[in-house]
Parts: sequence; structure tokens; C-alpha cells
Amino acid sequence: MTLPEVRKPFFDRWKARSILRILLALLFVQLATLGHDAIGQTKESEDENPPSNEEFLRQSVRSLFERTFDDFPEAGSHPVFLQAEREHPANWLLEDELVSYLLSMKYQVALRSSEPEGNSREFNSLFYRIIEMRLDYPEVRRKGLLGGRMVSRRASLNLSFRLEGGAAGRVLWTKRGQEENSDLVKRSRVKSINNDSYPILNPSLPDDPQSRFLEPALVAVVVGGLIYLFFASR
Repeated sequence: MTLPEVRKPFFDRWKARSILRILLALLFVQLATLGHDAIGQTKESEDENPPSNEEFLRQSVRSLFERTFDDFPEAGSHPVFLQAEREHPANWLLEDELVSYLLSMKYQVALRSSEPEGNSREFNSLFYRIIEMRLDYPEVRRKGLLGGRMVSRRASLNLSFRLEGGAAGRVLWTKRGQEENSDLVKRSRVKSINNDSYPILNPSLPDDPQSRFLEPALVAVVVGGLIYLFFASR
């Protein structure tokens, strides 16, 4: 047996062992990272309970109010009647938030239907229109190779307001506000934050092809490679 023939199996075993050590080191680093992320996610879930879809949408509406009503006329002695310019499935939510906001700003608020016919008392009418009010889940993704699935949640608002004075309908103020907010929630929490009673608060989840095909294949390849290198190095 020649010297190169003796050294070749030794070199192959040394190379296989070196590759095995590198892969094991990378695997340990990945597992350590995932463990750290898992601990962080656990603490986050304990310290921060994700709001329901309804509350998340209401928070977005309030944020829009803070910017849109910054130049709204000061409260006077005239009551403000609220009236939707057109039908929308979320009018109830917007009107509810409008009443709460205006009352907190010391306005007298009532619904148009509560004003008696023929009442000559001066009043202002606040018309509101929902151009867009949407809640959706744009994306499902993982944290790390084997981490838990996270769902991105997004609220998109585009609202129009117009304040008219008295029976003559004189325009006193008009404004259009837009808002977009987003956050991340665990995939396992989606069912608990949805509201099946209102379609706008129960959006559908997008497909997650990465979890169904790519990640299991990657895990199988890595594990199979480690097993092969382990026995090849013996």
C-alpha cells in the first residue's frame, strides 16, 4: 500500500469530522438563538397581552382623532348631532368613538334622530363618512428557523368629516384623516383576538407556504446531513 493510499482515508475522516463539528457548532448557535427568542417571547406574552381586533381598531381611530380634530371648532352652547353620510358596516364603531371623544372635549352630543321635528334650537351637525376602514393580516412569518409563527396585523383608516351649522347647513369645518397601524401577534392568539360577530373584526389569514413546505425540507436536510456525516466520520 502506498503512502498516498494510507493518508487518503485519514484525510477523508478528518475532513468529515471537521464538517461535522462546523455543522454542530452552527446548530448549537441556532438553538441558542431560538432559546433566547423563546424566552423573550414568553416574557413578552406575560407582560403584553395583545388587544383584541376591536380594541386595536378603536385605538387606531382614537389616534386619528388626535391629529384630525386638532383644529375642530371649540365647544359652544350648541349641541352637535352626528350623522353618517352613507351606510358602512363599521359606522357603529366610528360613531361610538366619536361620541366618547366629543364628550371628553366638553361638547354636547346627540344623534340626529333624537332632535324633535320643528325644533328651532340652533345646532351643529357633524357628518362622517368611512372611505376605508379595514383590518387584515398581511403576513405570517417565523422567528428563526424553528421559531413560533407570528402574524402581522394592520389597521387602515381613511375617514372624512364635515361640520355644518344650523338648519342652513353652513360649512364650519371639514377634514379628512388617514391612519395606518400595525403590530405582531402570535399565530396561536389569532382566534382569541378575532370577533366572529363582525366580518371586519375577523379577517382571514394568508397562506403560509414557508411553514408547510420549505422549513420541514430544510430541517430534514440538516438532520439527514448530520446523521450521514456522523457515521461517515467513524
